[in-house]
Amino acid sequence: MIIILGVLVAVLAVAAGVAGVAANTGEANRLGSEFSVFDYQFGGTTGELFLLGIVVGLVGGVGVSLTLSGVLRSTRKNMAVRRELRESRRVAAAARADQAGDRKTPARTTHWPVPQFLRKSDSPARGATTK
Repeated sequence: MIIILGVLVAVLAVAAGVAGVAANTGEANRLGSEFSVFDYQFGGTTGELFLLGIVVGLVGGVGVSLTLSGVLRSTRKNMAVRRELRESRRVAAAARADQAGDRKTPARTTHWPVPQFLRKSDSPARGATTK
């Protein structure tokens, strides 16, 4: 659905650009004076100027899309590398556990500190003295 909507918007944009260029050509729509960009003189009609604006916008859009596709590609590649690294570490840990054999290692548990406001009221706070 989104692809169809995108194609429809692109077709409408092309139609508006063609209509804008066609409506603004001719001697009545000549620019009053020439202007320069990077020491290149531009002149002509307002339709030609509009067409140049469309071309510059398209080139900028292509540049942005290439940049985003490169960023997304590298992000996906990095995610795949991290996923493979986690899997290889998991396999290595399993191999070490199999190699250890009879030696039993206690399961690792993480002991997070309990904030004071979550402590039970009957347990003393750290540093508190009991009588």
